[in-house]
Amino acid sequence: MTNPSQDYVDYICSLYGSYYDDRIENTAPPAAGEQMRIHGDDWAPGVPANHKSLKSFQRELEQQGIKLSTSKIKKILISGGLWTTETTRSIQALFNSYTSVAKSGGACLTYAEAIKRISDELQISKVSVSVSLPYSSVVYNLPAPSANAKRCRRWKERKAARNEDWSLWLWQKIIEHEGETFTTSGRGARPGVSFTYSISHPSTAGGRHYAGESVEGYGNELWIIKNGQRAEKSISRSTVDLALKKVQEMNGAVKGPKALGIPGAASYLYPMLIQFGVIK
Repeated sequence: MTNPSQDYVDYICSLYGSYYDDRIENTAPPAAGEQMRIHGDDWAPGVPANHKSLKSFQRELEQQGIKLSTSKIKKILISGGLWTTETTRSIQALFNSYTSVAKSGGACLTYAEAIKRISDELQISKVSVSVSLPYSSVVYNLPAPSANAKRCRRWKERKAARNEDWSLWLWQKIIEHEGETFTTSGRGARPGVSFTYSISHPSTAGGRHYAGESVEGYGNELWIIKNGQRAEKSISRSTVDLALKKVQEMNGAVKGPKALGIPGAASYLYPMLIQFGVIK
């Protein structure tokens, strides 16, 4: 497997939003052929698990345009400390023992040698062994950012903003992307509508009043522009703040513009918030 960047590992783990440790919640099925089905104390077939399954998480990622096998997802979550089972812990312990130096009691094997030895001992494939180990190294400073790298960058910006004024950070992002083209989600067979927007100029008279901190040189309204025509009504910064509050209440998992509950403005704010990394 090609090692991903550390930012990418952190990003996928942030989307997972769950944790699995079979010492706490054992959802593993019994071994084949057992007549008595023995499960973890807090779980049985038909009862919802407390953690998100790899398959379920894979479907969520696909909805965001991220295609990963469940094996790679598992390895990423293991690397991020969010997935641990008796099997993965055993494999990791063997690997550490076989790759440590001889004076520390280890066999001083190479990565490939240790993988093969564990595979032979446990009678499982080398791929299964590798998947159960965290990434040994990660890639930094990749050139020509891919779509995934851009997602990571937006996630890092959003994460850094957690300790700042979210409202001010978001308005600064909106100002930064003024004039760029966005597209609404569309409905059914009807395609989305492309639009841009402009930010109002600061004014001491008229315009929308905003009680929070303003950005020097800019007002607190944005005007939607479609086909070169400016909309009759603006979207106030207070409305943007309301949308942000809704997103935060849903932990970033917003299923479409309607979920924002802001008629008129939601269809435009939704693609913008996705682009800025506010909506997952």
